[in-house]
Amino acid sequence: MKRLFCLILALCLLLSGCALSGERMKDPVTFYYPRREYQYGAADGVIASEQREASGHRRDLNYLLALYFMGPNDEALSSPLPRGVRFVKVGHDGTTVTLELTDTAQSMTEAEFTLACACITMTCLSITEAKNVTIISGSRTVTMNQDNLTLYDSNTEATEETQ
Repeated sequence: MKRLFCLILALCLLLSGCALSGERMKDPVTFYYPRREYQYGAADGVIASEQREASGHRRDLNYLLALYFMGPNDEALSSPLPRGVRFVKVGHDGTTVTLELTDTAQSMTEAEFTLACACITMTCLSITEAKNVTIISGSRTVTMNQDNLTLYDSNTEATEETQ
């Protein structure tokens, strides 16, 4: 009897998973992650987006950031922060999201930290109505917004080496 019950339960779980995979997302959010391998010359060559389901949690910034920090589903993308770095505190005053992280000074270079901040900023701007994102990690503080994020350098295409 127990075996039959386990078999039925396993079939129910398997079939319910199949039904969900074909459905469209009801309330998608966009998360941004760095690529594992950069694609030079592409607009999303360094930072790419991934859609996630936020149904029932669209206004819950803490939940969405916890989901974001779990990392990407796409294996071509990577988590912006190394293992062990967590968010300590989140604030949102309407125009600015303030995110305090554990100290990253020993685990990330300035360039890695800046890339991570750009990914986090783009994610926060896409899931909130905020205009600015401030990220604090130990002695590092960065404030970014849509105006100071340059994601694609089109000048490199026009530059040609002449002889």
